[in-house]
Amino acid sequence: MVSNNDDVYMGLRQSDRLPLRLAVAIPLALVVMYLAMGELLPAALQPGQWISHTRNGWLQGWLCLPVFFGCGSPFLRRWYVSLRDRDTNMFTLTVTGTGAAFGFSWFVLLFPELLPASMSSGGHAPLYFEAVAVITTIVLAGQVMERNTYDRTGAAIRALLDLTPPRARRRRAGQETEEEVAISDVIPGDVLVVRPGEKIPLDGIVTAGESAVDEALLTGESLPVEKRPGDSVIGSTLNRHGMLEVRVERVGEDTVLRQIVRLVEQAQEEDAPIARLADRVSAWFVPAVLTIAVVTFFVWWIWGGERGAAFGGIAAVSVLIIACPCALGLATPTAIMAGSGVAARRGILVKGGGVMERVQRLTTVVFDKTGTLTEGRPELLDLGVAPGWTSGRVLAVAAGAERFSEHPLAQAVVRAAAERGVELPTVSDFRATPGLGVAARLDGSEVRVGNRTWLESEGISCVDLVSQADAFAAEGRTSVYVAVDHAAVGVLAIADRVRPTAAAAVAALRELGLDVVMLTGDQETTAQAVAREVGITRIFAGVLPGTKSDRIAELQREGRVVGMVGDGVNDAPALVRADVGFALRSGTDVAIEAADVTLMRNDPSSVVNAIRISRATLRVIRQNLFWAFAYNVAGIPLAAGVFYPAFGWLLSPVFAGVAMALSSILVVGNSLRLARLNP
Repeated sequence: MVSNNDDVYMGLRQSDRLPLRLAVAIPLALVVMYLAMGELLPAALQPGQWISHTRNGWLQGWLCLPVFFGCGSPFLRRWYVSLRDRDTNMFTLTVTGTGAAFGFSWFVLLFPELLPASMSSGGHAPLYFEAVAVITTIVLAGQVMERNTYDRTGAAIRALLDLTPPRARRRRAGQETEEEVAISDVIPGDVLVVRPGEKIPLDGIVTAGESAVDEALLTGESLPVEKRPGDSVIGSTLNRHGMLEVRVERVGEDTVLRQIVRLVEQAQEEDAPIARLADRVSAWFVPAVLTIAVVTFFVWWIWGGERGAAFGGIAAVSVLIIACPCALGLATPTAIMAGSGVAARRGILVKGGGVMERVQRLTTVVFDKTGTLTEGRPELLDLGVAPGWTSGRVLAVAAGAERFSEHPLAQAVVRAAAERGVELPTVSDFRATPGLGVAARLDGSEVRVGNRTWLESEGISCVDLVSQADAFAAEGRTSVYVAVDHAAVGVLAIADRVRPTAAAAVAALRELGLDVVMLTGDQETTAQAVAREVGITRIFAGVLPGTKSDRIAELQREGRVVGMVGDGVNDAPALVRADVGFALRSGTDVAIEAADVTLMRNDPSSVVNAIRISRATLRVIRQNLFWAFAYNVAGIPLAAGVFYPAFGWLLSPVFAGVAMALSSILVVGNSLRLARLNP
């Protein structure tokens, strides 16, 4: 629901204990429905077997009281504010219609003798307590669903802040010993010692040591980045191996992590609410219904003869009852629940009905590369060998030397050897040189595995393998050279493997009429290689965490409705900035909390299914709204008595209630068709 009174809506969502009200309203509404409609049940189950009709009516009235005034009190307050501020919306019509039905039913209970005989059905005057209870409960359920979408920002920000280590090891100038201090006590200029496997506490510059730092959570870079003295490091990233000394440059609100938090907050605040179709129509529909009811009463009162006032009141109530938005209230939530159920069965969790509306409006889908289009971990994809060597022998030598290394590239080599059943030679004298490679003795031979620069600095020529390495680089793969006894024997191609369904998902999105863009913190060469493989033509490469959100905003300024698909902390601001954020379940909790849609299956094609389901759901909602309003357009004149002078047709509130129920059944049945949807 959208209104200018945002403070009222936020209060409705956050401070009215809506889940508790809904929990109370549901059983009461079910009992009232049983009492009111029990005659449709088998004879043995009808309420008439144990309670008289009169007592039945009174029991319905008393049970409906806590639903209308207690559970529905937030709507009564919102109704009052809408009238005070002249801001008509669905609450205005809902409460006016249910209020009219509620008041009329109590009038029937208290003063049955004042009603014309024509209003009775089967000798009993009509009651509408079940309509009041059911409509109030339905609206409550919709508000509970909607409120949940407002909780994600706080959880996302808390998850971001939890990434910062609470304490750090500080080394004073001229001292060899370290002291452990709270992170809040660290100031710019302090030197921190970061051991292997620890998080870097704050942003700074490396002053001593060499290591590989895993920045995937914040930059999206799938491979650890080698750090040497003079290189900058980001707080909360992981030091994989090697001791580092870091001079702190930024603390508190100035750190990269805090900037990401601010971006998440800013993007959430700037996320403009999307008006629901029912609300837009209600801007003219609600005042029109109220006006028709008032005019109906006075026309009958003035020209209806001696009983004109009584019939005017009956006709006005009939107008409000037949216009009471039961079908209108069911149109959106029933379709949303059915569509959400279809999505959930396919591992797609949608946070709120408003998200479903935005998904079907998407014109552009942006994929983060690492962990989304790709698997998110490096794999050995290919290898080249020197003359006289076989691929199996080169892999055995390389994996044997790398088996004691914790570097992700080394682990990729060892995994590949294990998967291929390669037997590893005996290793001795293992030595790791951070940022360069490893050396070891294998069965008496000196083996080195590392980058070309390091091997050539050791006097090993790699010229015979350079052409193969260049071919690997053109495909966005990292080359690792293998040397045995000062001779280069092979080169390994390691990269983050593209998910098997990525190319098909991109093609399917294009068939749906959407543009597809890739966004990544990786270098241009790697990004281009992945883009070619999956069929994406537009990419943003080398994008820092803060500028990912800017890229989304840039696309939005082009007039696009943007969906962002990601899985990392660095994606959180972009996920919130986008019109719809999709997070893969394999991603971080931060990304999942910040996103609107969680994809439980780590499969890009789930985005395609989400869009297809959303479009089908919104199509059903539009159909429901059309029939709900069409029914009102046809029924209101009949209820107002327009056809009475010419044909003698006057719609009793009894039949108005029946017509209202039939319209609701039509809407529910149409929504349930979604259960058969196969996206």
